[in-house]
Amino acid sequence: MLILNNFIFNLSSKEISRRAFSISSALAQNMAGKYKNKACRYLRGKPQIMTYDMSRLPSDIAVSKSWMTWHTQNLDDFKQQLGLTVAQDEIIRRFVRAIFYTYLPLTVGGTELITKRRGNVVYVTGFLIPKGNMEQIYWLYGFTEEILSNLLKQPVKLELQFIRSADDLAVEYFVQPTTTP
Repeated sequence: MLILNNFIFNLSSKEISRRAFSISSALAQNMAGKYKNKACRYLRGKPQIMTYDMSRLPSDIAVSKSWMTWHTQNLDDFKQQLGLTVAQDEIIRRFVRAIFYTYLPLTVGGTELITKRRGNVVYVTGFLIPKGNMEQIYWLYGFTEEILSNLLKQPVKLELQFIRSADDLAVEYFVQPTTTP
C-alpha cells in the first residue's frame, strides 16, 4: 500500500519498478524568462544582445508586451481553431527564417519574428540587416509573401524593417558568468 498526498494506492512491489517511481523533491524555481548561453563554450563571459522583448520578465507580459497580443481571433467572423493558428504561425516563422537566413539579426533567443492577425490578413513583422544586393532582398520579400499567401489561402504581408546591425536592437547585454574548473 502506498500513500501519497492522502491518496491510497494498492500496488504490489512487482508493479512499481525503480525507474518508474521518483521520490525526489520538486524544483521550486521559476526558470521562465531567464536567458543563458546555450551556444559554444567560447561565448561564455562575453556580452550578448538581448532585445526589448527578451529583457522583460514573464510577469510583465500584460503591461509591456501587450501590443504583441492584440488580435482578432476572438471575433465571431474571424475565429480559427487554436491548433491551426499555432501550426500556421510556426510554418510562417520557419519559412521566413529559412528564406531570410543571412539577413536576420541573431540574438540570444534566435530571431524575433512576430505574426499578427488582423481580420483575414496575417502580418509578419521583424528586422533585416541589408547585406549585399537590395534587388535580391526585395525579390525574396515578394516571393515570400506570394508563397505564404498561396500556402495559407489568406493574404500574408511582411513588415520587415532594415537596421544597420544587431546592436541597434540591443536594450541590454547579457553576460553569462564564467566558471573556473
